[in-house]
Amino acid sequence: MQASAKEIPDLHERPLSDAKEFRGFRFFKHHAGHNLTKWQGQDINATHIIHIRRNPLDVFASYLNFISANVTNTASIPFESVESIVGTDLFDLYFSSFTITGHIAPRFSVQTGDYFSHNQYWMNYADKPIARIRYEDLLHNPVTTLGFLKDWLKLGDEDLEAMLERAGKSTKKDGKFYWRQEEKNYFNFLRPEQIDTFLKYRGDECLALGYDPEYLRTPPAR
Repeated sequence: MQASAKEIPDLHERPLSDAKEFRGFRFFKHHAGHNLTKWQGQDINATHIIHIRRNPLDVFASYLNFISANVTNTASIPFESVESIVGTDLFDLYFSSFTITGHIAPRFSVQTGDYFSHNQYWMNYADKPIARIRYEDLLHNPVTTLGFLKDWLKLGDEDLEAMLERAGKSTKKDGKFYWRQEEKNYFNFLRPEQIDTFLKYRGDECLALGYDPEYLRTPPAR
């Protein structure tokens, strides 16, 4: 049997019982932090953990898209799309909120914590086998980045490449939930002075998560 996205439930939306077994493992997705034993009344017995983190400025842009009317329309102050508010006071307010609190959706932050404390928790976690992945490495070098799965699941390179091909087909860029899938997409929206202000206050925390402030200041090659 081959694992697919439909067999990996998001516990925010579906029960753990929807997870199908694959080579002795059942996979599930979870956005919350700090609790691997129980979720919404479900007992969880996690044995291995995959933690995926993304640079904070791309997380800001991506989550702003997620709460916009383009995807879920759940923003505290509604707006049509990220593109529609760039350069406005509303965009600046949301970015200020992210800089100060590490989040822009207070209701969801109750479950996840803020960006920095959430990711730092998993960077320090040592109680169970854990693979820590940067989104950017997964984007550019997926086979090497996911090499740990060959040991966990007894996979070969061909197995891993076939799984990545299937995953790519089910997560194609669509301008909606699968929005842009770019490294440093935030340069399309943030002004240089906003990036500098963010790094003035959050630079050390970015570095601790593997994102050098100079990397975050440097525009992508176009």
